[in-house]
Amino acid sequence: HKLRYEFVPIRYEKEATITRSIVFNGQRFNVSLPVLAELKWNAMRFTYEYDFVYQDRGLFGLVLDLKYTEVEAALTNALIGREFAHAQAPIPAIGGTGRYYVVPNISITGEFTLFKLPSSFNEDYQASYYDFDLYGTVNFNNHIGVQGGFRRLSVFYQVEEDTGQMKMKGLYFGAVARF
Repeated sequence: HKLRYEFVPIRYEKEATITRSIVFNGQRFNVSLPVLAELKWNAMRFTYEYDFVYQDRGLFGLVLDLKYTEVEAALTNALIGREFAHAQAPIPAIGGTGRYYVVPNISITGEFTLFKLPSSFNEDYQASYYDFDLYGTVNFNNHIGVQGGFRRLSVFYQVEEDTGQMKMKGLYFGAVARF
């Protein structure tokens, strides 16, 4: 049995000239205008993990998540000014994990969790959240380590006429603290 907490602050900022009209927050951003796009995404994750197979060289387990996501997206240009949208929501998820210890202090772990609200529930409301994580960990002792890996997140929602979709993937590095 394990309880885990994770906090991932994601920031993105890019200025570009758009090549097609975009409607954001009811405002039309027209073609050939320079637009500054900003994204702030704070993702917290509270996890319960139960390892039903546990051996010296590895494990397989069940993962139950409560992800708390807070997203703020903004578009800014000289004609319209700044338009932004802010959303926050708790998202339950279920999945699995597996770990293999290459040597006693170095492991490779894969984890996949998901949430899907099917359209059969209500045609006006749909949502999905997929999280795939593959990483290696080097433990310096029983309490401190470092890790690096590849992560892919995919989020989709539809609330009546409003929709949003975000996909992120890439390499990351982090620290591990165990108590």
